[in-house]
Amino acid sequence: MSVRWSPDALRPIALVRRGFSPTGGAEKFLARFAAAAAKTGRHLVLVSDRPWPEEARAGMSQTVLRGKSPWGFAAAVARWRKTWGDGLVFSFERLLAADVYRAGDGVHVAWMRRRREYDPLTHVMLRRISSKHRDLVRLEKSCFAAEHTKAVVVNSRLVGEEIERIYGYPPERIHLVRNGVPEDYISGVPGKREARNLLGLPESGFIAAFAGTGWKRKGLRYAVSALAEAGIPGAKLFVAGRGRRVCPRGTDVVFLGPMRDVRPLLSAADVFILPTVYDPFSNACLEALTLGRPVITSAANGCSEVLQEGVTGSVVQRPDDIAGLAAALRYWAQDGRAAAAESGCRAAAAGCSLAENVRRTLEILEGIGRD
Repeated sequence: MSVRWSPDALRPIALVRRGFSPTGGAEKFLARFAAAAAKTGRHLVLVSDRPWPEEARAGMSQTVLRGKSPWGFAAAVARWRKTWGDGLVFSFERLLAADVYRAGDGVHVAWMRRRREYDPLTHVMLRRISSKHRDLVRLEKSCFAAEHTKAVVVNSRLVGEEIERIYGYPPERIHLVRNGVPEDYISGVPGKREARNLLGLPESGFIAAFAGTGWKRKGLRYAVSALAEAGIPGAKLFVAGRGRRVCPRGTDVVFLGPMRDVRPLLSAADVFILPTVYDPFSNACLEALTLGRPVITSAANGCSEVLQEGVTGSVVQRPDDIAGLAAALRYWAQDGRAAAAESGCRAAAAGCSLAENVRRTLEILEGIGRD
């Protein structure tokens, strides 16, 4: 049934996201946004290509549209949209058209260009002939056409500049809205010593944490090499997530597997390291800052824009700068330095609150609703 809306009512919103991962950053953010937006009295519907578990939907009803590929799903959404009437479409996914698109996954063309610098030639060539990647580029071109999408929300200047440069999308319709964490994110999180005991980690010694999926893109191999290069006595790298191991299980690198809740690991660590090849704005880095942990990352991570060098973190220009990463690890391993940064890290994260994210995003959606 078509949705009807009057100017005196809050316009219903469809949140579109293809796929589901219980540990995915986009899924986590979408659920947080939906829970906060629902408190404003809006009717929200989740549109996906598969059912999401009830606990991940934040109370939303859901519509499942089958699509075996990104292009197939986008075509299904385009057909479904005709039944949505006056409702707004707020997409977290590249579509043929949307009212507002949140480019949380960044720009695929830029992602491929960056990967070309760091991946083996065979991987680059396979992506070039892959129908999936061709479809994503076609969708992106349609999505970033001014006549198809009324507004684009980006979480970093990095992504906004890429969209404007590569696709010529009007800059005045690109809105910077940083990722955010809930106000109660740190509630109930154990302190460092308790967290280490809980996870069975050593009570003393320097610990760097790494969390995320897609380890090649996230730069795990560079983090591992940097730890070895740093030569910090007793230092360990604890890795949460799923991926292909880049080194054998050893005394310096410990693989914890996927974790639904990484807060205990972040609390147990001295620093968080993510030398990513491309990350529009890493939620994991923001969560680490929220828990008072300095972040070591690359300039290819939008979260680097909120870091203050040597105060709340360290930024290397290239993710494969092993010497720079090692120097950053040694810097933060100096006695008391990471602990002294805690208040500054929390303050930096406070500027990226979920409440402010929701307020700004709804403001943008309401602006579209009045057009």
